Amino acid sequence: MAASCAIQLWSGSHQQEGDGQIFSLCPFCEAKNLPSYPGPTKMRDCYCTVNLDQEEVFRTKIVEKSLCPFYGEDFYCEIPRNFRHLSFYIFDRDVFRRDSIMGKVAILKEDLQKYNNRETWFQVQHVDANSEVQGKVHLELRLSEVITDTGVICHKLAVRVLECRGLPIVNGQCDPYATVTLLGPTRTESKKTKVRKKTNNPQFDEVFYFEVTKPSSYNKKSHFEIEEDDVDKMEVRVDLWNASNLKFGDEFLGELKIPLKVLRQSSCYDAWYLLQPRDNGKSCKPEDIGSLRLNVVYTEDHVFPSEYYNCLRDLLLKSGDVEPVSASAAHVLGEVCREKQEAAIPLVRLFLHYGKIVPFISSIANAEVNRTQDPNTIFRGNSLTSKCIDETMKLAGMHYLQVTLKPIIDEICELHKPCEIDPVKLKDGENLETNKENLKNYVDQIFNVITKSGVSCPTVMCDIFFSLRESAAKRFQDDPDVRYTAVSSFIFLRFFAPAILSPNLFQLSPHHPDPQTSRTLTLISKTIQTLGSLSKSKSVSISNENLNV
Repeated sequence: MAASCAIQLWSGSHQQEGDGQIFSLCPFCEAKNLPSYPGPTKMRDCYCTVNLDQEEVFRTKIVEKSLCPFYGEDFYCEIPRNFRHLSFYIFDRDVFRRDSIMGKVAILKEDLQKYNNRETWFQVQHVDANSEVQGKVHLELRLSEVITDTGVICHKLAVRVLECRGLPIVNGQCDPYATVTLLGPTRTESKKTKVRKKTNNPQFDEVFYFEVTKPSSYNKKSHFEIEEDDVDKMEVRVDLWNASNLKFGDEFLGELKIPLKVLRQSSCYDAWYLLQPRDNGKSCKPEDIGSLRLNVVYTEDHVFPSEYYNCLRDLLLKSGDVEPVSASAAHVLGEVCREKQEAAIPLVRLFLHYGKIVPFISSIANAEVNRTQDPNTIFRGNSLTSKCIDETMKLAGMHYLQVTLKPIIDEICELHKPCEIDPVKLKDGENLETNKENLKNYVDQIFNVITKSGVSCPTVMCDIFFSLRESAAKRFQDDPDVRYTAVSSFIFLRFFAPAILSPNLFQLSPHHPDPQTSRTLTLISKTIQTLGSLSKSKSVSISNENLNV
């Protein structure tokens, strides 16, 4: 069984299905009533992160000078099967570019169905170090009667701490140990394991013994000297800690509590337990931090073993050879799916795996070109062809983007040169002519590396572009530029321009750029789109040699 989870922050619904758990974020996320900044402006520069347990998987852009930030970005990520919490953290960045956590919203995996497909305002909670818990521990508990040398009997508890899994990494390291405590109305007794160095999956396998009842005569072995009610109030507590060299002491990783009454029915108890946060924190008023609006869509897909799909797989792989291609299984699948992307993603992965992506895309692209009446609209729609080529470029062209764009993107993000050319948006001290020159230099650099990057372009992309060029030239023989616009509509408008606009989504930067850098990248991306569109009204032309494809 695989789960498919689409999480949409406030608007639209996108689902991505596959062999494992998938969730897609379409985050039109809105927060309100955030506490004001203790300064003259009162406003904050906020962004939101999405975390699976304590692992950050997505970060939104920064919304400046607002206590009610609104976000709108698409994000896709695979979900591991064993996550416990889906969490949303709100951060504030101050004038010194320091980030501080304002609060979070955490949803248990089993609670996702409660909020399925409906908008919900969640109260933002304080982030307490004792509440940041993940991982589980394997315990074995045994309650036994022991006869002493003097002929009396007592009851002893053995707690075996076997191992832990999935403990968090704290400050870049995890040196865990466990403490085991027997708690009662009138007693507390604790013992401690050895520290396991540099692992978040420690193997302990240590046994600790506790005397639960005081010795009594053998003739009265059925009676505890400690009252039955008191025994029922006793419990075992296991705490996990990270041994730290910091002066503030060891970091708390989580705890669990097991009442001894669960051992009354069975003398031996062996199980895995999820670590829990401490329950001694004081709750805050809901209005203290604000709230976050989310819309969660959660579905489950049941996937059979791969051999059940052999016939369908073979039928799909023959699609590139079917005449007409509109009668093929893959094309029919694209027609019945409401969103072409839902069909394109699995089809591209299938055809790429079996080395048949080029003939398939060539067939559906040629059919689309033959249906197109105006050469200016070629491949401009969200057709199955367009979506399949987009997905192919994402999968096959990631390294191509890295070697082509990343050095310049890194330079732009590091230097923060102002490039604003709208006089209304100029900041104090900025010069319009200087900004124009900065923007021109960046555009020149990026356009030059793109047009000279043919040697780095993946073979599969070159073969697809060659097929597009040939189909377009044959269909529109009176238009000498169509052979180039057919290619530039993908390589510029759908590949390089989006990567420049949102480098974090294409692994060109770890996080969403700051607002000024984001504005610079937007201006560069728009200019590259204009150059790549080969607009005749601007007398732009390009040669086959410049394309280098």
